[in-house]
Amino acid sequence: MRWLRYTVVGLALLGLARGADAANAFANGDAFSFSLAPQAVEEEMGGTESETMVVEDNPELLWPGFLWGDRHFRHKPRPVTMPYYFEDPFINTDMRLIYVWHNVPEGSQLRGGEVQVWSAQIRVALTERLQFIATKDGYTKLQTGVTPDGDGWNDFAVGLKYAFWVDHDNDWIMAGGVRWEWDNGSLEVFQGNEHEISPFISFAKSWDKLNMIGAVNYRIPTETNQGNESLTWHLHFDYEVLPNFFPLVELNGIHWTNDSDRMPLSVEYLDVGSFGSSRVAGRDFFSCGLGFRWHMCEWASLGAAWEFPLESKNENIEDSRVTINLALTL
Repeated sequence: MRWLRYTVVGLALLGLARGADAANAFANGDAFSFSLAPQAVEEEMGGTESETMVVEDNPELLWPGFLWGDRHFRHKPRPVTMPYYFEDPFINTDMRLIYVWHNVPEGSQLRGGEVQVWSAQIRVALTERLQFIATKDGYTKLQTGVTPDGDGWNDFAVGLKYAFWVDHDNDWIMAGGVRWEWDNGSLEVFQGNEHEISPFISFAKSWDKLNMIGAVNYRIPTETNQGNESLTWHLHFDYEVLPNFFPLVELNGIHWTNDSDRMPLSVEYLDVGSFGSSRVAGRDFFSCGLGFRWHMCEWASLGAAWEFPLESKNENIEDSRVTINLALTL
């Protein structure tokens, strides 16, 4: 699977390597919008008169796009499930407060229990195309039937994301980036085992009231005897059935590409961390999330989803999962 790692790494780094001149060459004229200055733009949201809104002209801070980012995509619904790795391509400044409750099936190797996670994510638009991301932190409480009960801090992950293909006229954006995760977390909750680099690529496309978002990641531990490599993919679909209310469906998948030797398990810690399991190479996990995103006001939106596995729950460590996500956007 090393060819797959290099492919994902190359795609993700493509966005970060492109400068303004390369982006303009890629656009080949006026087919795509590459304006870096905040402007007053009237946009049709959902195609009805009641949803027409004006994006106000914003003052330039330090340089074009700083903090404001790309205002065209500011009101697009954000993903909810698997928040550590389902990275959207949008370039704005926001903070997301996240709570996850995860039920472990009784018939799995962990013999039941639950995982609770509290975390906050911060994203800062550095330009209209470039964004700083801090996507993992927070606190976890873990209880299973075969491990000691524990609670402690999660690892901390930061990175950069660059939108290298933007087409405002067709509501399309594609971005790539890289995260770095430190091993600063608590061993009691299976954090702090090894560093990890995770390149990713993501995209979004809208058709009137229908929105689609997708992402692919490759998780690469710096010590493969302590953590497992995995490829993750994510898809999101939502539709605005009422003004500012978007029911959504999300699909997630994980494919593990190597065995580690830290834990004699044939299951893994999904997106929360890594057990370093010794019998997971070649295995897959699939799940579906059903929920909504509600834009409560101009600067705040609430998302919630119930997620369940699309295979035997006893073959993995997820019986069901509830994720709540409050996004506060500049």
